Amino acid sequence: MTNTRSMMLTGASLAALFATGLATSAQAQSPASVGGAGEIVVTAQRRAETVQDVAISINAFSGKQIAELGVKTAADLGALAPGVSVNEVQGGLNPVISIRGLSLNDTFGNNNPTVGVYIDDVIQPFTPMLAGQIFDVQRVEVLKGPQGTLYGRNTTGGAVNFISAPPTFEPEGYARASYARFDRAEIEGAIGGGLSDSLAGRFSFKTTQQRGGWQTNAVTGETIGDVNETSFRGQLLWQPTDDFDATLKLGYTKSKRDVQLREHVGYYARGGEGFCAAALAGYRDESTCRDFFGYSDDTPERRTVEASEAYGHEMDSRNYNAQLTMNYDLGAATLTSVTGYVDFRRVLGDDSDGSALIQLDSRFTDDVTSFTQELRATSNGDGPARYVAGLYFSHDRIAGQALQALDDTFFHTRADTSYVQKTDSIAGFGEAGYKVTPQLELVAGLRFTHERKAYTYDAIDLNPYGDSTLPTPVAGIARTLKEDNLSGKLGINFEASRDLLLYASASKGFKSGGFKAAIAFSEAETDPFEGETVYAYEAGLKSTLLDGNMTLNLAAYYNDWKDFQAMVTEIRNGVNVIVLSNAGDARIYGIEGEVQYRPSSALTLRASANLLDSKITKFNNAAGGEDFTGNQLANAPKFTFTSQARWELPIQSDSFGVYVLGDASYKSNTYFSLAERGLSSQDGYWLVNGRVGLHGQDDGWELAAFAKNIFNKLYVSSAYDNWGGIFPSQNFLGDPATYGVEVSFRF
Repeated sequence: MTNTRSMMLTGASLAALFATGLATSAQAQSPASVGGAGEIVVTAQRRAETVQDVAISINAFSGKQIAELGVKTAADLGALAPGVSVNEVQGGLNPVISIRGLSLNDTFGNNNPTVGVYIDDVIQPFTPMLAGQIFDVQRVEVLKGPQGTLYGRNTTGGAVNFISAPPTFEPEGYARASYARFDRAEIEGAIGGGLSDSLAGRFSFKTTQQRGGWQTNAVTGETIGDVNETSFRGQLLWQPTDDFDATLKLGYTKSKRDVQLREHVGYYARGGEGFCAAALAGYRDESTCRDFFGYSDDTPERRTVEASEAYGHEMDSRNYNAQLTMNYDLGAATLTSVTGYVDFRRVLGDDSDGSALIQLDSRFTDDVTSFTQELRATSNGDGPARYVAGLYFSHDRIAGQALQALDDTFFHTRADTSYVQKTDSIAGFGEAGYKVTPQLELVAGLRFTHERKAYTYDAIDLNPYGDSTLPTPVAGIARTLKEDNLSGKLGINFEASRDLLLYASASKGFKSGGFKAAIAFSEAETDPFEGETVYAYEAGLKSTLLDGNMTLNLAAYYNDWKDFQAMVTEIRNGVNVIVLSNAGDARIYGIEGEVQYRPSSALTLRASANLLDSKITKFNNAAGGEDFTGNQLANAPKFTFTSQARWELPIQSDSFGVYVLGDASYKSNTYFSLAERGLSSQDGYWLVNGRVGLHGQDDGWELAAFAKNIFNKLYVSSAYDNWGGIFPSQNFLGDPATYGVEVSFRF
């Protein structure tokens, strides 16, 4: 790539770019707003480049696109980016993100996601932290494949970066309010500007209030879906010289909301022995199927379920976060320091069996503190060589507790499981590129990671009724896991012309091991599992056509996944348990494409697709367990498709305009467990959304009407597969049709 196509970030240019130009580019040049196709500026490779200049697979969405497409949480990205699928456990309160089939099939809080989620360069290390609302976002970047040579925390599947709108020295702000079905009201806004010649600030907030929802508990008659969530963010940018800037960010979120109830899925024959015919055929039929204890949910409407509530159905959480980012331009390179701290706590009540009986009712508590420090140097200048080099340290502590009631089972007891896990991670990473010719660049990256996890575990049978038959859980466990890993990347980039970039790379990604957090009945169950490794190979092209009005990007990839971590079902001490372990090896290959076309200044079209094939090539099935060799991976649909069309209507007016926006996505059949069982899967389905907006010609105001899931598709967004055990399987359902109105002002 020529140097004119890549803008190096110095300390001064970074502040100026983020304060003015980048925000303008992300909105004015967004293909879904009013500019040329593909011209969103990103910093995925630690320097400012357009999407078409980044020699990796990346999808980027501006803040304006995010608002118009109705993206509220990280889970919504699954309908926008090809090859991205989100397992919306508990209605999205524990989202598990999958990129190109790589994910973690586990929802306990103590295990790190396969796909790293960053907020302003600070990792969110555990899945319970990924459910917060999105607001005042400048852009979102979705990166595919291992990112360890450029990012502080190691990931195998990819990275999702949420970039907040930064402070600016020019006064600016906005206010947005919406009201939608199920009495859902949202208000958000931001205001900022210069406080002095060297100091700028920005304050933003969002509150979501909902009374009731689309789900009903038939046992109590209560409507489920209340939301009371409020977030604040304050930022200060200090730029005393052209060579130095520092941004301090403080944030707080308080959330209290209902937890989606589980849909009961029985698989034993009702009135007979063995498995029921419907379950064997791969579909749910409570009229002929029951669970181990003889229970069936006979409510005819699937969005009405029967649920017990020994510990209620509410989630109560709070999140404090602080971040200090400093940039110092030394001339030849820019030094960057990113310091982050997060204090997160959540208590969640859940009917974990999905029945009116108290078979397995739970109250989960997660208490997290996370400190991260990243130092990196990024080269400046127009020479043939470029580099990024960094050091990273993090300390995470998570304390978890699970109170579980088994009153209406032959165990007839309640149990208390708790653990504390501390993780210290130290890493050195770097990536360098050298242009052998003006068109040909060679890239190499390297990373060394040292990680230590200390784990303590206790469990007790509370035996409140005095007649418990639960096997004695183990207690007083202390374990330590230490791992060192060397990973890296080799790549080649060739700029065939100014409008055609070809690239190929081979990289190794690593994610460390961990520990089981669920109740254990033998010490062997608390032994650590080891880290997983992926060898990722990719070749692609990025092209700009039709005088810049079209972009066409293609990529082919192959992932060789070793010792992948996944939840498997095993029978231990006569009890059916789900454990997280190194399940085996898998391979994934596929092809991905994205096209954006702007036939006129009024019409923008975008379509993207991902076709993949996954297969478990080796499965470490334990005695009494099933062998899943040859099955496809969980949360890895073979085909995903997304599309958007935005049309500015030909209305002649100097004061207002009208646009129509439609987006549709398709996901093929998805299995939610490695067993590849039809009963815990979702057939292929479409989701269609729409929006109509009336806006000022200067975009100073807008009045819009919107609809999500227009055709009211009923689909399973996540499922637990407990086949053959004493507890039933369960489903979580996606949101039904919603619609509403929105008004916004920008100044």
